[in-house]
Amino acid sequence: MTRLSKQTSFLNLWCGTMVDQISSRRDFSVQLREKASKALESRVDDWTDAKTLKEKVCVYTTGSFGREDACEHSDLDVFVTSRVASFSGERLLTGLEEIELCASIIGMNRDIDLPDIDADGGFLKAHSASEYLIGLGKPSDDANNTFTGRLLLLLESKCLFGKGVYENIIEECIERYWIDYADHSSTFIPAFLMNDILRFWRTLCINYEAGTHHSPAKRRAKNFKLKFSRLLTCYSVIIGLQVRLCEEGSVSKEQAKKLVSMRPLERIDIAKAHGASSNVNAIREMYEFFLVETNCSKSALYDKMSDEEYYGKTLESARQFGDEIFQLIRTLSKHDVQGSPSWRFLRYITV
Repeated sequence: MTRLSKQTSFLNLWCGTMVDQISSRRDFSVQLREKASKALESRVDDWTDAKTLKEKVCVYTTGSFGREDACEHSDLDVFVTSRVASFSGERLLTGLEEIELCASIIGMNRDIDLPDIDADGGFLKAHSASEYLIGLGKPSDDANNTFTGRLLLLLESKCLFGKGVYENIIEECIERYWIDYADHSSTFIPAFLMNDILRFWRTLCINYEAGTHHSPAKRRAKNFKLKFSRLLTCYSVIIGLQVRLCEEGSVSKEQAKKLVSMRPLERIDIAKAHGASSNVNAIREMYEFFLVETNCSKSALYDKMSDEEYYGKTLESARQFGDEIFQLIRTLSKHDVQGSPSWRFLRYITV
């Protein structure tokens, strides 16, 4: 099937509304996130001074609210990270403060009428900033959930509380990934970060395959989201780094910080300046289709996924979306010569 016929096939799947889902979801996400931040600060002020606590800890949201494509049925995924004392390395957030803060997060979530926090609150605990850095690359990184927390912090997060701490932790993470930058500033390829992103993507895929206990409809819904939102989260950063290498032959820490502050679709958009407008437009169109189809409750999505014909169509759309992401990477690489930074970047993705 040619690329044109694939796109035509994709468009035939979409019988949704003409509402700009990308913009409306972004506006909704920003408004609700601001509401959540105010509600959380009010809750914290009930038991301590919020201004003082903000100097110790940050709370950030990931998932659909971090990507800014949430809808009224979305739940709030949150992570809590504490600064550490410079002299001892111990986190500044005490155990009692952690309990109070987690209770405040649960209360805030109910105040703004969001669905209950996922996994029965099992992931709602505080990590220290040093855990994000010390465990980097070690086996304990996966077991302690710091790997997931760090990658989501960099790939799809927005701050709810403690913006200064939040920005400082991002900067420290990037410093760690850019540890060899000074020796290769003109040709630096962030292979360390790329490898972690690719490892995270593979981990998400493996976690999906491990979910055999889920009902068929639930597995199908997870597969749909994996191949759209999760894939976009991971590969939008890969593509953003590739664009910077195409432009300058290197990626600085400042460019990396700017890149991680962007929404996934914003990162994709910067490829337009490199002859990839058709790829970018196709990706945005396909992602809007995904947003239309997931603009419903989990149970409603499971009901739709129970229909074999519907699932087959969504599966094909997901394949086409992945193909288009791959095609964008190829488009950005088509003028590379062997040995150039952008050529080597593409090589590092696969070997």
